[in-house]
Amino acid sequence: MTKSTKQFIIVDDDPFSNFLSKTVLLKSFGEVAVKDFLVPEEALDYIKEEYEYSSREEKIVLFLDLNMPTITGWEFLELFKTFSPSVRSQFRIYILSSSIDPLDIERAKQNPLVIDFVEKPLSKGALVELFGG
Repeated sequence: MTKSTKQFIIVDDDPFSNFLSKTVLLKSFGEVAVKDFLVPEEALDYIKEEYEYSSREEKIVLFLDLNMPTITGWEFLELFKTFSPSVRSQFRIYILSSSIDPLDIERAKQNPLVIDFVEKPLSKGALVELFGG
């Protein structure tokens, strides 16, 4: 993996959604590193272990679902907030949700850890909007 390889983490309890997101990322960017987690707690453990003592030039993009059975995306963000600044600074977090609740969208936009709210399913158009063409 080269330094310029875009890195993505997907946290979503829906395996089909993760598959679609990975496919869109690969088709949109070519060579990318995508790691997905069905269990948000496993993603948190991975992030803490993998990024505690590392530093990346390019940010890792994390797509986070809101509605998951063990902990919600909001609870994930609260736990993520407890990580060291060196870990948090390596990530750009986007909510990736099928929720159309305006309160969820507004809450995401108000959260300082979240860059933006993206509606599922992830699409090439959304990626162009987020990262440019």
